[in-house]
Amino acid sequence: MAQPTNSRIAQRRSAALLEGGADYSAKRAELIRAAADVFREKGYAASTLNDIAAVFGTDRASLYYYVGSKEELFQACIADAVRTNIERAGEIVAEPLTAREKLEQLIALIIHSQVEHYPYMYVYIQEDMRQVASQDALWAQEMVEQTHQLEKQFLDVIAEGVADGSFRSDLSNTLIANSLFGMTQWTHRWFVPGKSKYDPEDLIRIFSTILFQGIDNHPAD
Repeated sequence: MAQPTNSRIAQRRSAALLEGGADYSAKRAELIRAAADVFREKGYAASTLNDIAAVFGTDRASLYYYVGSKEELFQACIADAVRTNIERAGEIVAEPLTAREKLEQLIALIIHSQVEHYPYMYVYIQEDMRQVASQDALWAQEMVEQTHQLEKQFLDVIAEGVADGSFRSDLSNTLIANSLFGMTQWTHRWFVPGKSKYDPEDLIRIFSTILFQGIDNHPAD
C-alpha cells in the first residue's frame, strides 16, 4: 500500500526527488532495476514490495524513501523507454526513405530498444496494463495511447509501401503489422541480451528477411 502523501517519508521522498542528488538518483535507479527484474520473473500481479525489497537488499519500509507504491515502480520502469521509442519511430517515419528502408529501421528500433532498455521493455510487453494500473490512471492511459501511436507508425509505413507498389496489396496491413509485433516482441520469452547465442543483429536480419519475403510485391529471384 502507498504511503499517505502527507506522511513524513512522503515529504522526504518529494524533497529528495526535487533536489535530484546523484547518490539518491543512483540508488533509485538501482531500485527500479531490481523491481524490473522481479516483475519480469514473477509478473506484476504476483510481485510484492517485500519481494523487491529483498532483491534490493533492504526492508519494505525503506523503499518508500524512493517510491510511493508498486505501481509507481512499474511506471518508472517503462515510461521513459516507451516515450523514447515513439520519438525515434517518428524520426524514422519522417525520413526521406523508401517504405522498406523505414520498416527495416523500425524493426531495428524495436530490437535495439529491447536490448538498451532491458528488462524494462520486456516487463511492459508481458503485462496487461489493465491489470497494472487503475482505469483512470493518467500515466497508464498515456502509455496505452503511445503504444497505439507506435502501432500506427508501423501501419502507416506498410500502407505507404502498398500504395507505391513495393508491398503486396492482397494482404491485410493490420495482420502484417501484428505478425511483425509478434515476431519482435515474443523475444521477451527467450532472448536475454548478452546471454543468448544470437545477437540483436541476428534477430533484425532474420525477422526482416521473413517479413519482406512475405510482403514484397516484386521479390528477388
